[in-house]
Amino acid sequence: MNISDPLPCTDGHTLSVSGRLDAQTAAAFRSTLQEHIAAHTGHLYLNLADVSFMDSSALAGVVATLKALRARGDELRLTGAGPAVRELLSLTMLDRVLPLREELA
Repeated sequence: MNISDPLPCTDGHTLSVSGRLDAQTAAAFRSTLQEHIAAHTGHLYLNLADVSFMDSSALAGVVATLKALRARGDELRLTGAGPAVRELLSLTMLDRVLPLREELA
């Protein structure tokens, strides 16, 4: 798993994630997301275009990030998710809470 440095956009910042998001990387993924939202204001666009696999342990980090952002009045927006990530979000019905966007911020 790799996460890029944040790129500013008009209403927040974008992080691009690549690799596998699973039990082995979930703690680092969640910690990195927490650090980024603590250091940056505005919405977070999470570019998942290069994520090859995501499991429920990584999804817990996404949900924690969503809650933290909403608590301060910001949103989490997912972009570029491939079939594996889309299926997980659909199976867990989180695609209703976290709409997927094709375009990047």
